[in-house]
Amino acid sequence: METFELLKSTIVEISDVDPSEIAPDSKLVDMNLVSLDYVSIQVAVKRKYGIQIDLGELEKQNLVTINDFANYISTLRQ
Repeated sequence: METFELLKSTIVEISDVDPSEIAPDSKLVDMNLVSLDYVSIQVAVKRKYGIQIDLGELEKQNLVTINDFANYISTLRQ
């Protein structure tokens, strides 16, 4: 849940999405994130966990929900 909370707080910070609308099963496409938003998320993850998210690789992962994204980050942390 820690990774989900990081994603949620970052999305709230960089977008107009209401925090109450963000749940683990929320679809990433519904967040209306643009590529620059993903760079902001990439920076937040790097600061928090010291890992680099390859945005090109991220596109290949077919992530649908915020929880999918959080799980992907968790696997990178292992």
